[in-house]
Amino acid sequence: EDGIRDLRMSRGLGDVYKRQGINAEYGSVLRKCGVELNADADVSLIVEEQGAALAREIAKYPAVLVSCVATSEPVTLVTYLFQLSRAINSAFVVLQVKGTEQPLAEARLLLFEAARITLNNGMRMLGLQPLDRM
Repeated sequence: EDGIRDLRMSRGLGDVYKRQGINAEYGSVLRKCGVELNADADVSLIVEEQGAALAREIAKYPAVLVSCVATSEPVTLVTYLFQLSRAINSAFVVLQVKGTEQPLAEARLLLFEAARITLNNGMRMLGLQPLDRM
């Protein structure tokens, strides 16, 4: 409840729905890319800075949760989800999955799936229901 209130106060209710819409858009793009998710994909094939930046942002999630608990400040998670969304958007522009050679496409898909799961988990922590479809 506090996270939702903080979000409404700091960014506006429209941003809550924007995060849900972005999540639905990611899900749609990933479902239509024509690549099967491979948990054993070689993510070292992703050499672009946007991919590394997204991976670093995903890796921050556990520390963000610890910080939220320690400080009783859910706005920390809200801010993180905005940063994660920006990193996902930047990576989406550069890291094409569809039409890319199979090993690289699988690696990129795995990265985007990890980002989508992290975004979903963060939204659930704030009491929001992530949307898979709009």
